[in-house]
Amino acid sequence: MNDTGNCNESKFKPPVKWLLGRELLAGLKLIAAYTFMGDKQDPKDWMKAEVIQGPQKDPGQDAYWFDFISDTGDGMRAVYNIGYLCMSDIWIDGSGAQRPKDTVALSRDDSHVQLLPRGQFLFVGGDTAYHVADTASLMERFQTPFNCAYDDLIKNGKTVNRQPIYGIPANHDYYDALDGFNRQFREPVSLDTGTANDEKDPQLGLKGFYRTQAASYIDMELPFGWRLWGLDSQDGKMDKRQQAFFVYSFCKRLVETGELFDSSRQDAVQQELQQHAPSKLIVVTPEPSTVFGKWAKPDGALVNTFQRLGLEPSFIESHAGKLDDGKCRLDIAGDTHHYERYWGSGQNEAASANYASVVAGGGGAFLHPSHTDMAEVPRREHYPHRKDSHQLFTRALLNPLTVWQGGYIWLFGGLVALLSYFAVTIPQSTASVFQQIFSGFHPALANNDGLLSRIQSALHVDLSGANAGFFGSIYCFHLIAIVLFAALLFIMWQATNPPKQTGESKESGKLQQFMAKVTAPVLSLEANLKAGSDVWRKSVAVFMAPVLAGAVLLMLLMMGHDQPPHPLMAGLLMIMLGAVAVLLLCLSRRYRDILNQRNKTHRETPVFPAEFYEKIKISPEMVFEALPFWGYGLLAIAYLISGMLRYGAYSTSVMTFNLLIIIVWLFMTAGLIAVAYFWGGQLFNKAAGKIRLALIAAWCSFLLLTVPVCLALYADWMHLLIIAAAVAAVTLLAGRIFTLDRLVKKDFPLSDQTKLGYCLLAVWSVVGIFTLIAATQGDLIETGGWRLLAAFLAGAVFSCIWLGWYFAVALAFNGHNNEAGGGSRSQCYRHMIRFKLTDDSLTGYVIGIDQPVEDFTQEKSPVFRLVDVFTIRCNGSKSGNDAGSAN
Repeated sequence: MNDTGNCNESKFKPPVKWLLGRELLAGLKLIAAYTFMGDKQDPKDWMKAEVIQGPQKDPGQDAYWFDFISDTGDGMRAVYNIGYLCMSDIWIDGSGAQRPKDTVALSRDDSHVQLLPRGQFLFVGGDTAYHVADTASLMERFQTPFNCAYDDLIKNGKTVNRQPIYGIPANHDYYDALDGFNRQFREPVSLDTGTANDEKDPQLGLKGFYRTQAASYIDMELPFGWRLWGLDSQDGKMDKRQQAFFVYSFCKRLVETGELFDSSRQDAVQQELQQHAPSKLIVVTPEPSTVFGKWAKPDGALVNTFQRLGLEPSFIESHAGKLDDGKCRLDIAGDTHHYERYWGSGQNEAASANYASVVAGGGGAFLHPSHTDMAEVPRREHYPHRKDSHQLFTRALLNPLTVWQGGYIWLFGGLVALLSYFAVTIPQSTASVFQQIFSGFHPALANNDGLLSRIQSALHVDLSGANAGFFGSIYCFHLIAIVLFAALLFIMWQATNPPKQTGESKESGKLQQFMAKVTAPVLSLEANLKAGSDVWRKSVAVFMAPVLAGAVLLMLLMMGHDQPPHPLMAGLLMIMLGAVAVLLLCLSRRYRDILNQRNKTHRETPVFPAEFYEKIKISPEMVFEALPFWGYGLLAIAYLISGMLRYGAYSTSVMTFNLLIIIVWLFMTAGLIAVAYFWGGQLFNKAAGKIRLALIAAWCSFLLLTVPVCLALYADWMHLLIIAAAVAAVTLLAGRIFTLDRLVKKDFPLSDQTKLGYCLLAVWSVVGIFTLIAATQGDLIETGGWRLLAAFLAGAVFSCIWLGWYFAVALAFNGHNNEAGGGSRSQCYRHMIRFKLTDDSLTGYVIGIDQPVEDFTQEKSPVFRLVDVFTIRCNGSKSGNDAGSAN
């Protein structure tokens, strides 16, 4: 596929696999590196951006045109369609009566007489390729489809002139430390021919385009006094150098005098910035300002970024989409892979507006469900329609084959089932726990299975000396004490972490905000950085409290007992002590970061007499402030070592397997529930919505662990196949029934969506209960190699079934939007926007692709449609690039 001169559209790859797909697993190292160290690997400080003079409008035209796409480089067929549209003129019905389902033509005919000419440049709003926007992914999933589209345009007799391409990065671009982004967008050092296709070549040429960009953020001067700002503001945050660059173009004095960063003049600076900020502005950000019908947080990082640039945060509830008269602004971003518009004037609306917020992430990446709606902010338009979105995703998720093809989740589910069945039947250390719970549960090994007999002998333990079994021992109190101490460390870690201000959820950072209020000013990060010596010493003392408490707890745990813990309890205790050690190390790093920032501006008063410090030749500040840092580190090591010495009383083979199975079970239970609460339910303001998702996840977890094991224990091969086929058939049938037109109304209001969610949950509960009953109707089958295979196959199949049910139900309750979209991998409903600028207005024409075309050289009449036309008007704004500047 790297040979862009010989395109074969039939070999276009589908979207990348998100459910443990090969590409995702290969990129985990880079993703993890950015997640944990991204703030330490910021390349923007070394960039030198320059204001770009945008391409001039064509002579004779009374308007200026440019194109916008975002979130590309995924499903190659969808990207191919987007590329073809971006390099084509587009024709629509010019009668002024077009409706959302009006078709769009690529050539003029009797029904399509209004021309939307190709834009003077193409702007890409981030996430240029998936999962990681490195060179190989960009070549295959962005460059190749675009170059194929260019070649097919030439084959169809079209003339394609080379136009500039610009972009900003988003998180998937940062996973490669902007290396791929640099090759794709930065102005090359040699002639940009647009045809480079060697992976070792530092350039990533794109036919039909050329590059002039110098940094990851951009300020463009456009005709009619318009400006376009592309912000590199990951998580809504912006660095000072980037702030100075944008402010310099309209308030040079504030930058040159340093007043821009003078906190004592913050109000005056803010007022001056707002007075002189550009009056006609397009702001492109990596994440949308408004999405999923939810207000942005007033104290969010994106709000702060806009205010630092002198821009009104019109997207928060107190502003409600309002902008000062005399100004006109469009906020646009991708990140969410469908189309949404908030505010702005639709084509048939009489009232004019000077502000709009647009989500336009339909450049080729998998589709996000558009019927997720928190109903706080009314959406003026969205694509696809709520009904279409519900039908598409419910059918896809309730098709086990869709989930199976979404990655190696089936393999993971099969391995979990195999290990769980093995743990229940073979090792005495784990099987004995279930024998305590279920009387008469004594699975036997097949007589002719010598391998499993040898494994069972290797994992044999003498439980005669174990302390009163798993549940009734003194070690349960050890476990409770360790869990409580871990909770204390977690709360303190959260309290010293400033709330993550993404502007996406009022629930985000709520725990940190609550703890900061309770413990302020001792644990507040701001207080730690700015407080006087007395308060700071109290802070250090509080940071030392967990060290002292942990040391006392460790001494109590190390007190001797006559009998060792149950082997499974021993493994659980070791894991919890390991978790405590990790939390201690996290607190150590957090304290170090706070200490480093404070020491830039403060020098503490000595605590001990000066003679003491002269003898040890270490400053008093270092001795006093280093105590928590070293205390956390040493205590973490002590907990790790003591866990192995105190509870590692059994053989290495027994403890290794116990640790493995405990980790697996914890991940499948507590892990899934935590993911549902903190990740899947991140849109919810109140805990009720999160708890509902957590309970749904608990039901899913129960089915994932129990059904495959019960089938392996009690069902012969015939019954296993019948049960699996029946459940799969019922799941497919449910996907069809719950998407019937008679059940899903045309407008599909949120109330109907919630009702369907409860109906789906009820049906899933019935299916799960009957499946579990059917799986346990037989007698215990002897354990053997074939039974292990049965457990693996049952886990592989039912993991796809139950996970599909979980995502479908959660999605109906506005949860797991991202995971549902990634699991479905739909290439339908892609879009691009062609913008028209005039002296007093901006108009966006949103071109939708319901179903991507396979090959434009073979398809005679591709069907695209105009899904939205919106306008913002600049009543009373000034023209000219220097309007209102204060230089």
